[in-house]
Amino acid sequence: MQKKYVAFFDSGIGGLNLLAAFRKKYPDVPCLYYGDNVNAPYGNKSREEICSLAFAAFGKIARKPVAAAAIACNTVTACCAGQLRAAFPFPVAGMEPAVRPAAKRGGNVLVLATRATMESERMQKLLHRYSQDARFTLYCPQELAGEIERAAPDFSRVDLSFLPKGEFSAVVLGCTHYVFLKDRISETLSCPVFDGILGTADHLYDIANICSKNPQKKGKSALIFLGKAKNRNKTLYFSLFQNKQTFIMPQKRTKTDKNF
Repeated sequence: MQKKYVAFFDSGIGGLNLLAAFRKKYPDVPCLYYGDNVNAPYGNKSREEICSLAFAAFGKIARKPVAAAAIACNTVTACCAGQLRAAFPFPVAGMEPAVRPAAKRGGNVLVLATRATMESERMQKLLHRYSQDARFTLYCPQELAGEIERAAPDFSRVDLSFLPKGEFSAVVLGCTHYVFLKDRISETLSCPVFDGILGTADHLYDIANICSKNPQKKGKSALIFLGKAKNRNKTLYFSLFQNKQTFIMPQKRTKTDKNF
């Protein structure tokens, strides 16, 4: 039986967080990663350009045998997840902003996301759905994803002075790039930070239906990188996560919002 991959797509390095979480929990599943670092970041681009770039990337991913794919980018999920699901023959999971578990804490929840994500109809509906549970402070740090992309692997170089002042009950990271700063943001604002990484990883495994289709021997499985920045992404992945899991913190699994 032909080996099928679980694919991960992001505008750059942010999706490596999701890839690492998935591989840590499901090490027997073959994976591939496509990072469009050349065009990163996506967050300040027009919706039309974001969708065009995403479809071009998925077209290349689809040339491989794929069991399921993750849009490991909140911006692309918010702009064209539905269109990608309709256009390709394999299941596609979107990256869910972890608004639901953060809102359960009540109080004032800070939501950090790119402009394209924050302005999307999907995000606005999600925030409205939980507006009775908490109030939301919305902030779009325009250059942050790009700064993280350039700073890697030394994320301590990223300046956090942009963070809004105030007391927050929780923070929602609406961009997978921001997850590299999760611990620092939590320490700076003295509150828990939610990213949705583990919930998305579990949902991706469920829709891939791996157990019935591709049983694997226990141990390390295949991992390939695609795209013009494949060597950089591969190097970063192994330096940041292999045998370290530095940025992956245990979190209770949360129910995936079906709109994402």
